[in-house]
Amino acid sequence: MECNVGLTEQKLRVLGGLALVGLGAYYNTKALAILGLVPIITGMLRYCPVNQAIGYNGCRKSRIQNFT
Repeated sequence: MECNVGLTEQKLRVLGGLALVGLGAYYNTKALAILGLVPIITGMLRYCPVNQAIGYNGCRKSRIQNFT
């Protein structure tokens, strides 16, 4: 899988997902907690199939790749 989620987007996805999981736990709503797992997983993997489908790539080449 090629990276298509940028660093800022990654942080926002993980924080938003954690917020949804927290709200799901607070209100005892399993569906909301499970829905929160999607942005957490896509943020951790830095890959989103929706981004790929629409042709969006928020990743820049890493500094390590630029040196080689």
